Amino acid sequence: MVFTVEGIYMKKKKAEALMQRLVQNKISRPEFEELLGGLEDPEMVNGMEESMRIHFEIVLNEYNKSLKSNGQVENKHSK
Repeated sequence: MVFTVEGIYMKKKKAEALMQRLVQNKISRPEFEELLGGLEDPEMVNGMEESMRIHFEIVLNEYNKSLKSNGQVENKHSK
């Protein structure tokens, strides 16, 4: 099996697009099945992980901004 940089890039972009449609609740059944099938493909999984990490950071930043604008204090947990 031969992998090309272009092929890996396209799988990553496809995974990112599918994850975006999922979090926006706009994913179709065939797209969702494709997303689930991609969990067996390492390149697709990498794209999904990156997309979810970016989405999580955006949501977390928006939440923190809303806390600050409401005058609430952020609760920092130490590890």
